[in-house]
Amino acid sequence: MKKYKTVYDHYRNAILDGYLKKGDALPSIRKACDQFQCSQTTIEHAYEQLVLDGYIEAIEKVGYRVRLEEAQIKLHREMEAAPDKAKEDLYDLDFRPRSVAIQTSDVQTWKRYIRQTFENEVMNTYGDPQGEFVLRQALSLYAYKNRGVMCRTEQVLVGPNYQTLLFVLCGMFDVPGVVGMEKPFHPQAHRVFESYGWEVREVELVDDADLSEIDMLYVNSSSTGPKKEPLSASLRDYLLEQADLHDFLIIEDDYNGELTYRSRSRRAMYGSDTNDRVIYCGSFSRLLLPSVRISYLVLNEMWTQYYLSHKTEYGPMASKLEQLAFASYIADGHLERHVRKLKRDYREKSLRMEQALAQHGFSFFLNEAYLSYVVQVDADPRKLSEEAEKADIGLLPMENGTVELSFASIEQENIAAAVSRFANLVRLSKNEL
Repeated sequence: MKKYKTVYDHYRNAILDGYLKKGDALPSIRKACDQFQCSQTTIEHAYEQLVLDGYIEAIEKVGYRVRLEEAQIKLHREMEAAPDKAKEDLYDLDFRPRSVAIQTSDVQTWKRYIRQTFENEVMNTYGDPQGEFVLRQALSLYAYKNRGVMCRTEQVLVGPNYQTLLFVLCGMFDVPGVVGMEKPFHPQAHRVFESYGWEVREVELVDDADLSEIDMLYVNSSSTGPKKEPLSASLRDYLLEQADLHDFLIIEDDYNGELTYRSRSRRAMYGSDTNDRVIYCGSFSRLLLPSVRISYLVLNEMWTQYYLSHKTEYGPMASKLEQLAFASYIADGHLERHVRKLKRDYREKSLRMEQALAQHGFSFFLNEAYLSYVVQVDADPRKLSEEAEKADIGLLPMENGTVELSFASIEQENIAAAVSRFANLVRLSKNEL
């Protein structure tokens, strides 16, 4: 444990256990250095973290005083004593695609930008309903450079997640229509369309698909078809041609489109649209921390004008603090450097998992955008889930004889052992003849 964390935990526990009460003084930094036999920087770091977390406050020319009242301390205790079922499931080994590996250096960099933004920016206003201008400007440049999406700043709409932005978009339509989606339906998008009364119709994304009876087409351009492959150039051109011919709108979900660690880089469908038919969506939950909720739409010209004429009817969606911090993070080049690092890391992880799966005799294919392999298994779905819980392994339910295994949150050196544990689960869950 880092030294500053020892100091932090000491005073935090003293406050929560009642040894230090509201208004009590903490030792001066010099005295604390003598007490813990550590540097001034360590004590300052610990005290700063206690201030940020609300346990103490710094009073000019007085020093540090306990800030929490008895009622707040009671609430902290109740939160820590919450039953496990109320907390997010955490596993010893997690194959679920929603998990990612988090590097300490990445977390510290993001925390630094949050602190700097909080100290330097104006935080006493609600913010722009469309998203902070500096972030929209940064996103428009990032989208053009990395995804081939050429747009103006006023076309960008920022929200906390893709589903929220889709709710806003569907709310712009006077009447619902028919939306085409490839199966399996994206659950969050499907929920939005159903909520607004749209008829969701299954379509097959192939070069001769009949798309004459839809008003909107939802496309995950980075993971399509039975093999979850990026949208091919020929299919892209066909869909754009059909959209113009039959007068429908395309919603392009470019999920992890920039993370091409095993295939060639490609630009988004939006970049090939010459007839104002595509609305683009990008997100960053798998590039940054999943808890950092920032997504964005790039509206086409028609819907940009509609939104701007009704902008005062909307309220801000994403955190202003996170938006301003993220804008600086992008402007300083951290996002592009981080993506390059992720590509190297995920390439190595995918190769190691591929090798391990092959050694155990599995049939599989890579779902590059979702940082996972789709693996065919001969197992009883119920038994597999039960054995995974017993072994403290996070695993998605089986679907059509396959299981999706993500390598994102597993360290490179642990992947071979992780696949061995999965193979053992399958052996224990074999279908009985």
